[in-house]
Amino acid sequence: MLEKLAGRLKWERMGDGIRVVIPVRVPWLTAISGIWLFMLPCFITVLFCKLRGITVPCPFTLDLIGLLFVAMWFTMIFTIQHVLTLNPAEMTMQVRMFGIGVRKRTYATSCLYCLRFGPSEYGNYLTMDMMSRIQIDRDGKTRNLAFGITETEADALIEKMMEVYKFPRVQTQ
Repeated sequence: MLEKLAGRLKWERMGDGIRVVIPVRVPWLTAISGIWLFMLPCFITVLFCKLRGITVPCPFTLDLIGLLFVAMWFTMIFTIQHVLTLNPAEMTMQVRMFGIGVRKRTYATSCLYCLRFGPSEYGNYLTMDMMSRIQIDRDGKTRNLAFGITETEADALIEKMMEVYKFPRVQTQ
């Protein structure tokens, strides 16, 4: 059973590890950019008809198709979740959309080090904290675990992760 961890984060204990669900915070600019989906069917149809010299069909039908695209866009972007599963042996980061896993990455915890919060380089005003993230290093490269996470949420998540596995501050061989 998922319990509230901090902010939007929910977690549960799983055997010797944890599972954390991180709903993605969608930037307002991304959400608004879906409006072009409303105009796309009209634009394509008008362009096709003009090139072929055909009479343009009823725009009302095209508007309905555009509204369907916009509804699907908003449903899709507001159902994205990151699911982090961590036990002493491995960490898995899965991206889920509509409750279905669309991408999954698994790392051995022994290869991971330097778990930290990475604040947004652009400040909070314009990005609404969208670029803040949790970062971890693996093989000399930085991996991002969760975008748009607040510092309070990140601190709580990092604390829970450190209870399961003590990530070293530097790479160990």
